[in-house]
Amino acid sequence: MYRTGEGVWLRGNLHMHTARSDGQLGYEEAIALYERAGYDFIAVTDHWVRSQKGTTPGGMLLLSGCEYNVGSTVQEGVYHIVGVGMEREPGLDRFDPALSAQGIIDAITAAGGLAILAHPAWSLNSAEAVQALRGLCGTEIYNTTSGFPMNARPYSGLFVDQLASLGMLLPCMAADDAHQYGQDVLGGWLMVHARERSHEAVMEALREGRFYATQGPQIDMTVGQGEARVHCSLASHIVFYSDAIWSEERVTSGDGLTEAVYHIQPHETFLRAEVIDKEGRTAYTSPVRL
Repeated sequence: MYRTGEGVWLRGNLHMHTARSDGQLGYEEAIALYERAGYDFIAVTDHWVRSQKGTTPGGMLLLSGCEYNVGSTVQEGVYHIVGVGMEREPGLDRFDPALSAQGIIDAITAAGGLAILAHPAWSLNSAEAVQALRGLCGTEIYNTTSGFPMNARPYSGLFVDQLASLGMLLPCMAADDAHQYGQDVLGGWLMVHARERSHEAVMEALREGRFYATQGPQIDMTVGQGEARVHCSLASHIVFYSDAIWSEERVTSGDGLTEAVYHIQPHETFLRAEVIDKEGRTAYTSPVRL
């Protein structure tokens, strides 16, 4: 997933907020922050306020975006769904008592966009409930603002694995979900392999799952002939996750690791990998069906 080839690798963030909803920076200020940090594309996803597609004077791509939500208690189900790349307003009414998570996903899709499940661990989403949803293009496995010091559930790997164990393999994404613009920025992003640097190529790569989520490290996993092999930037730990309860090859640890091999067990149905560097930063593959 990170090795070079035809096309370009682009860094992007698909979840962030500005003063147009509940963010602490103005719209232009927030965009400028990510551009100065070297991002190639972003989507400003204010709550119930759709941003427009565009390009900054410096060449950073702006995908249209918005965050929609339903539910106020875990018992009834809290769903925050980010829409990116919508070509028109999806026509959603936040005060509609009949609004559902599936209705939001369907409206985003009908408007030409991609629907992403935001921070499922923070929302305490259950795998069984999400399994019933159709049309999601991915889920956040890491959400910066859901971690310290703002919150305490930034990582959704358990949810991803439980969902995959039920047969639903969602591509894994990382995003900031920036609000305060302090410690909740530049903490997690996507590396997208696009055929070129353009809005259309980024959306195409997102639809096809040609990306990995990361806090910094690079990761690439190939699967074939009964084994999986990870290549990565310098790491301290390489971890393979599956629906097997035990494997002696689950974790490889050491100094300056760049590769690990995992032999697939006959009963395993999915596999994904994570790479953790010496600073504790992680990169995540999406789960693949075995």
